[in-house]
Amino acid sequence: MAISTPAIGPPGDSRFRRRIGRPPRLLQAAALGIASLALIPVVYLALRVLDSGGEAWELLLGPRTLQIVGRSAGLALSVTAAAVVLGTLAAWLVSRSDLAGRRVWTVALCLPLAVPSYVGAFAWVAALGPGGLVQTSLPAPLRLDPWPEIYGFWGAWSLLTLLTYPYVMLTARSTLLRQDPALEDASRSLGRGEWSTFARVTFPQLRPALGAGALLVALYTLSDFGAVSILRYETFTWAIYNQYRGAFDRTLAALLSLVLVAATLLILTAESAVRGKSRAHR
Repeated sequence: MAISTPAIGPPGDSRFRRRIGRPPRLLQAAALGIASLALIPVVYLALRVLDSGGEAWELLLGPRTLQIVGRSAGLALSVTAAAVVLGTLAAWLVSRSDLAGRRVWTVALCLPLAVPSYVGAFAWVAALGPGGLVQTSLPAPLRLDPWPEIYGFWGAWSLLTLLTYPYVMLTARSTLLRQDPALEDASRSLGRGEWSTFARVTFPQLRPALGAGALLVALYTLSDFGAVSILRYETFTWAIYNQYRGAFDRTLAALLSLVLVAATLLILTAESAVRGKSRAHR
């Protein structure tokens, strides 16, 4: 006697996706409730800006707002680019090289993830600032006068890069460990050098992982308050805090907060589009 079983197509079949992809109604309601709670601050900010009428447009296009947008975007882009380079190199060292003690190095290179940005900024200033540990430990002839400035853009950029590159390193390392090294060996056996093999074989497979890591770095940089405030580089978060704390009219603070939300959505959309193209390419 033959036993009939329901026909279930492969995972790519649309009927299969519909059967396993529909969440329970209770889970849908819980997700909707959480999303609604998360949107309350955004709704408040939007209502606050709308109540200001035409003043909001003047503030949005004003020189101060445009300056903060430019400073924040420049810091996010530069930190993301530097973190991608540094994180990729670190991932390569702990997954593809013959570095001794690679497991220990992997843990050590991830330690910045456990350091809050304000703690890192305090340590940065205490070690490298004027009168700090480095300056006082140098012999008198080597103590520069004046001491190099560590505040501003370069201080925030260097510190945030060191705090965020593990996001890229971990995603890139995971991809490198899953890759088949035989592909790289085959490329080198065909006469390609190390850089050509990396650019033509390894990097195309790394792009989704690097994109995910870059997304985390960019969002971390945009949301950071501790490092930029201690190192005195005005971005969205520090400007919003100062405006809410010191101004009677908080319309500008609400407007800057909405611009920050819009920038976050823009980054997420761009990352999703790049990831989609990469999936289609593969």
